Amino acid sequence: MASGRLIIYNGRTGGIGRHIATRRLSTQARSVESRLGDRPGLAGELKAFGTPEGVTFIHLAARVSVPECEADPDSAYETNVRLAVATVTQVLDWAERSGSPAQVVFVSTGHVYAANGLGHRLPEDADLGPRSVYARTKLDAETAISDLAASRDIPLVIGRVFGLIGPAQPDNYVLPGLIQRARKGRLRDIPGLDYTRDYLDTRDVADALLRLVEIQADRTVVNVCSGIPVTIRELLNAVLRDFDPGGAEKAIADATSAIGRPDDVTWLVGDPARYISLTGVAAQRIPLSRTVADTIRSRPSASGPCVRAST
Repeated sequence: MASGRLIIYNGRTGGIGRHIATRRLSTQARSVESRLGDRPGLAGELKAFGTPEGVTFIHLAARVSVPECEADPDSAYETNVRLAVATVTQVLDWAERSGSPAQVVFVSTGHVYAANGLGHRLPEDADLGPRSVYARTKLDAETAISDLAASRDIPLVIGRVFGLIGPAQPDNYVLPGLIQRARKGRLRDIPGLDYTRDYLDTRDVADALLRLVEIQADRTVVNVCSGIPVTIRELLNAVLRDFDPGGAEKAIADATSAIGRPDDVTWLVGDPARYISLTGVAAQRIPLSRTVADTIRSRPSASGPCVRAST
């Protein structure tokens, strides 16, 4: 990172954004508080940054709830595409007026890829085929922001993030949901229990995105993933082992599966080779067991753990 380079980012209160300011690599990172679409407010915040030697904008803010996006696709498109492009444009305009070389890191999702065969890790040039409104809006935003960066000759990295798990996630995310089920002993009919995913701790993702700030690439797409297949059953088993090592084996044997969401696939695992080649390190630094333990500790329950299977 060049001396005097300023990293700015939005989505400060989201699952990734809340960790960026605390990460070791981000001592110069500053968040912008303005909500997407608040153009006058954002202009004032940018002006207060003065004239940095260089600017990197990490665009995190988005509407990410799949059910909410399905229920209101127009609003999802407005936030995830039109306002995302408007925000990046405004940051680039400000950087140009300031005479500061600019770079953009746009955070997308591994769900833009088409369904693929079991056992295949998805490289960045794999077929695309988003299956949900959320994923389609992220792919549309990728295209629009790529065109914008090309028209201005601005370096752009698109980070396609796969499964996110970690402390402080809302209840509708997979790991908090499994923790709640384990505490209540509701281990029957878990949607997609034997589906396979590629999980990274949200803190690792924050670090991974900050490493992408430092790579030398004009415009590129990079998977932000572990490349390690983990079934939701295995994730549940890790939760149960943390609660009650002695009873976990019986409890996980009694767990049963239900059909996942209509947009879901049985296997979604990324190929991390390009990320490792560009940064020199793997994105995953925090082991799954620690992520599970930290997430459980961050979600105290007055009733305490209960790992009995439902009857």
